[in-house]
Amino acid sequence: MPDAIIPEGLTVKHLTLATLMALCSSMAVAQECDVALLNGRVMDPETNLDAVRNVCVTGDRITAITEDALTGKREIDVSGHVVAPGFINTHSHSFGGFDQKMMAHDGTTTILDTESGVADADLFYDKYEGNSFLNFGSGMGHEEIRRVVMDGVSVELASDPTYILKSRGAAEEEDGHASWALDIPTADQLVEVMTMYEKGLRAGAITVNTTVGYMGYNTYPKEIFALQKMAKKYDRFFGAHTRFGPTESLPLYYSLGANEVIANAVALDGALILSHIQNQGWEEIYELARRLQMRGMTIFAEYYPAITGNPNIATPQLLPDKIEANNIVPTRDIFDTSTGELYESDEEFFRQQKEDPSKPIFITVRPEADLERWIHMKDIAIANDIVGFTVDGEPLPIEADFTEYGGHPRNAGTYGIVFREAREQGIALMEMVNNASYIPAKYFSKVGLKAMQERGRMQEGMIADITIFDPDTITETSSMKKGMNGSFTKGIPYVLVSGQVIIDDGVANIDLRPGQPIRYPVIEGGEIDLDLGDKEFTWHADIETPEDEHSEFPLRPAELEHSIPGAPGH
Repeated sequence: MPDAIIPEGLTVKHLTLATLMALCSSMAVAQECDVALLNGRVMDPETNLDAVRNVCVTGDRITAITEDALTGKREIDVSGHVVAPGFINTHSHSFGGFDQKMMAHDGTTTILDTESGVADADLFYDKYEGNSFLNFGSGMGHEEIRRVVMDGVSVELASDPTYILKSRGAAEEEDGHASWALDIPTADQLVEVMTMYEKGLRAGAITVNTTVGYMGYNTYPKEIFALQKMAKKYDRFFGAHTRFGPTESLPLYYSLGANEVIANAVALDGALILSHIQNQGWEEIYELARRLQMRGMTIFAEYYPAITGNPNIATPQLLPDKIEANNIVPTRDIFDTSTGELYESDEEFFRQQKEDPSKPIFITVRPEADLERWIHMKDIAIANDIVGFTVDGEPLPIEADFTEYGGHPRNAGTYGIVFREAREQGIALMEMVNNASYIPAKYFSKVGLKAMQERGRMQEGMIADITIFDPDTITETSSMKKGMNGSFTKGIPYVLVSGQVIIDDGVANIDLRPGQPIRYPVIEGGEIDLDLGDKEFTWHADIETPEDEHSEFPLRPAELEHSIPGAPGH
């Protein structure tokens, strides 16, 4: 470090504390940066900083944000561009190479699965440690664990969200029946499910997840309540794709399903993520979430800017005996991803459903007019809900060209869409940066996730996950047109992950693997304990409770040392 230059005529004893601090600051700035980002519009949603500044990145940290001149081993003039915290996607079902590159071009620096998740956290984190373009993390997945327990799907297949559609298909390969979604688990199966959750949380998984919307036909509310109790036990978020779909009619209305998990979270004083709320009644759910945020509750909702969803063709709501009740017509609502066109007949749709249950489809489930309305929601996360696109069962490699990609266009252009839409509607830029970056970091910080306490902010000392974009030109280029599904967002020339420039003047540095695990510390030692602390709330615990005559889910299985977590009598 260079010697301090003391103004002429002064000695150290003459200097005030303020002057000394200024000198120390100038000495720090004089350090050469690894990367110097010059003349950019730095935006920090936490402090509301919005000013032209120079940013010094040393190692994996932001070491200075200053009006003073900076020098660096690499100097990048970002005049006219926003220098923002890297975008945090809380709803990713793909960690494949090309998908990560595609999301990086859309400004993403961190991908998390807080909705579906994994069956074994160690398997997931071990697979991507040191081998990820972006930061990565996952919660424990309800449907994945159920598939392992109830359908015999391998734990390896169920422990990488990239293969979620393949995992769903595997559950039906032997007998054509998806037990995880269509059957009620037995008492023993539920104990096994809860034990796998416990193991995953002790291994550092970031959330307790459920996709009960896919298995609501045979999931009792007390099972969901038990999972939310487990999330509270570990002070983790409960991430929920709630009951009832985006097209069902009363009494199976989406907002009623969301109210179930909201009520549980309020009763438990628990943390809650409401996955992709843009279904019928979304205005009500958004208002509920905002009111609870304003009362200090640790809750946030998320959405993606698309009117079409991307499930597998044999998703339970689309089976022959349920599709009509869900108000879905294949020839009107469902696109065959192999042709890009609507299905020509119901017969062709059901033929493919039987022969290839893992096949992805695009399904129109929301009114197009809502696209312009969602953008006005405040303090809500923006997440693309990417479903891994595979060829012959494997994701595209990172070096693949975007024209090879056949997944949903939102996977490539979510942030491009929302920033373009906000620009066209005159919405304050800081609001969009807040939603893309800070909201997930803010709320995960509240539940002690250190990795999120150091991200989502443009501040000295933070991890240098940074997205640089042109506010006047940022826009999506992806579309349903064949060959354009994965076309990269434009107007984002630079993206840094842990201080490394992964998107450099619009080109991906695909040899880099700077992504870090987003994970809680591993809990070592001790035994699995399914006690969820609900005994004091049990009514007449000393009276024997009969089994529910309508199910194999006993209210209090006397034969088990540990009764089903969350059931009366436990």
